[in-house]
Amino acid sequence: MGLRNTRTEFGTLARSLHWLVAAGLFTLLYLGLEQSGMERGPEKTEIRFIHASIAMAVFFLMTIRIAWRFMNEVPAHPAGIAAWQRISATVVHWGLYAAVFVQLASGGMTVATGGNPLPFFGLFSIPLPVVESRDNHEFWEEIHEFAWRIVAALIVIHVLGAIYNHFIAKNDVLRRMTVGLK
Repeated sequence: MGLRNTRTEFGTLARSLHWLVAAGLFTLLYLGLEQSGMERGPEKTEIRFIHASIAMAVFFLMTIRIAWRFMNEVPAHPAGIAAWQRISATVVHWGLYAAVFVQLASGGMTVATGGNPLPFFGLFSIPLPVVESRDNHEFWEEIHEFAWRIVAALIVIHVLGAIYNHFIAKNDVLRRMTVGLK
């Protein structure tokens, strides 16, 4: 298996980016839910700092992932898969990409309109060129709090699709993103 994708399976870089982003998204969902019910204080601030730092890493990885996808061929759908399944798989993938970017951007805007730069694990911070605004902060916070549900729903659909393809349709969809083809 090489770095680049082939007509039949994903390459090492696409697989690595997929699983790094997946781990990042699950961590972000967990941390977001964990801190949402907490009272203000140092513990909540620390969780938000880690959450924002991981979000910046995921944003960076997702940007590379999308660029890499455009620079490589994408493995074809398995032979015999119904048209509606090909279409729904494509819609879920691109919907997930879009929803993740909306989620990440709205989180960044929530931080920035609150008057803070985007932190990255204490190594550096990136100030966004936006004005601090309570109204805008609440607007972006609402989007951020809503969009995670869409991301979570699309992740569930994506995982169920992979499980369906592996255990019911018995094709290579899951293997080409995990252990590779035999």
